[in-house]
Amino acid sequence: MRKFYRRAFGLGLCVGLMVSFNPMSLASPKNLTFPLSPLAQSPGAIALDGLQNATYKIPDQGSYTLSNGRYQQGSVTLTLIKPTAIGDVNQDGVDDAAVILALETGGSGTFEYLAIVSNQNGRLVNLDTYPLGDRVRVQTLRIKDGQVRLKMLKHKDTDPMCCPTDLIIEAYQINNTEGTLAPITLSEEQRQQVYVEDLPTPAIDNGDNGPVQPSLGEFQLKL
Repeated sequence: MRKFYRRAFGLGLCVGLMVSFNPMSLASPKNLTFPLSPLAQSPGAIALDGLQNATYKIPDQGSYTLSNGRYQQGSVTLTLIKPTAIGDVNQDGVDDAAVILALETGGSGTFEYLAIVSNQNGRLVNLDTYPLGDRVRVQTLRIKDGQVRLKMLKHKDTDPMCCPTDLIIEAYQINNTEGTLAPITLSEEQRQQVYVEDLPTPAIDNGDNGPVQPSLGEFQLKL
């Protein structure tokens, strides 16, 4: 009889533990917490998908709203391409973005532009856009001390249009009074910084003018 009670008690205890222990409760989403990404934690952060779907002003052409990094209507195509940089361009304490756009209008040319995008109360605004040239190749793009610094290949007089070989360094800055983007002159020390600090952006798999798809780490890079 005692053995019977002991067995009954043991069986009841096991059943009670099984009923009270629900393994699904450990996996329930409400019991798990995940840290927010750096982009989500920053109130002024600019997300990549926002840049890929923003509206850009192209000088002497008009305004174009991208969809997943691309606008196309008729013979006009505007594409967001690499590289992309994040940093404070207008010196307001909030990160901005510098991006490269490639415009094709049906001819043989591919005209590249530097565009500055600001986060204004959660809305992305293209402050200004500056033409870089036809079929140039931007190799690096950085924001430092309110300056947008880039290294790119332009055409020598003897270069075919497909293949620029003249490596140059240029810098641009926003005039906060006029809201315009204009080239500036770097000191020799600043030019050397560009050579030393900048690393080339990896090639795009589907060609130099393919839609931009930088990794999260690459997108967050700033000086």
